[in-house]
Amino acid sequence: MDRIMQTFLQIQNRYKKKKQWLIKNLIALGEIAILYAPTNVGKTFLAHKIALEVLTGSNELGESITGRVFLYSLDTQMEDCKLRINGLLKALNLGRSDEFLKNLYITTENELDLTKDTFKEMYSEVWKPDPDSYHNGGKWVEKWIPAPFQDYGSKFDFDEPPHNSLIIIDTLSQALGERSINDDAAIRKAIKNLKNWIDGSFHQISILVIAHTGQNASKGIMGSSLQKNDFPTVLKLRKKKNDQLELFREKIKCKAEGTSIPFVLREIVVDEQETLYVDVGKRLTEFEDSIITFFESGLEKDEIRDNIYKLGIGNTATRKSFNAVFLRHWKNLVGMGYIKEN
Repeated sequence: MDRIMQTFLQIQNRYKKKKQWLIKNLIALGEIAILYAPTNVGKTFLAHKIALEVLTGSNELGESITGRVFLYSLDTQMEDCKLRINGLLKALNLGRSDEFLKNLYITTENELDLTKDTFKEMYSEVWKPDPDSYHNGGKWVEKWIPAPFQDYGSKFDFDEPPHNSLIIIDTLSQALGERSINDDAAIRKAIKNLKNWIDGSFHQISILVIAHTGQNASKGIMGSSLQKNDFPTVLKLRKKKNDQLELFREKIKCKAEGTSIPFVLREIVVDEQETLYVDVGKRLTEFEDSIITFFESGLEKDEIRDNIYKLGIGNTATRKSFNAVFLRHWKNLVGMGYIKEN
């Protein structure tokens, strides 16, 4: 490589735009992501949790930017959406829910066909809380989705903040019209339209698509392989022991790739109706707790590793296997935000 070209690349890299996150290490701003899991594992509950993270600017799944949410819930009835969202609000003890839900747009009945260039107008219903008891007696009223979201690639600019937005499509198979999830051409067209949506917003929106696995969940996303290959972020919901679930970062362009966010589905009663909500978090292992303790004391990564090895934590046969275990736990803690690398 000649010196002029090398200098050009150095300057280009210096001014290259830094990656931005809607939810840090999970949903990149201005990109599309896909979340997949088997049926009845909790995909929609998790999608609603992600929606609330953006609406409220919460940090349970990662440091979040407050934004609007457009939820195309094509696999769930409106009444179920209301119940689940109210369950989350109650679990989070949000006493001023109207401040957040004014930026939520939901549609469940109108058709969304990502294989076409245009689609029918869509409407939304927005929660208007009862001043006396926002969990009970509230009312949902019709509200039109802003016109830019009715045509792919349209320019939009909201008069008031928040200006960033998240579009959730639940599920992709229901958003392809008469085309099949196995149809490469249909998936290619859908991805193109999703990218046009992002380009039209000057990369102020992110898009999360929900997908299913087949009967054999180990084989990955059901349908065309383009779903896994062409989405820059692939998230997997998987079930662990004792009803523990985790959101696994299977493919993502950051250091958190290969790490997971643990959570469980808990029951909650709203208006005398039972529903579930996503409760994020887990108990740290002794190994992970030791890493955090040494990290907070100011030690460097190598010093932390050596000290933990001397303590005999980890139950490993050799120093080599211990190092591998240490790196796995370290990477997991970085992904969850407990420690930060320079």
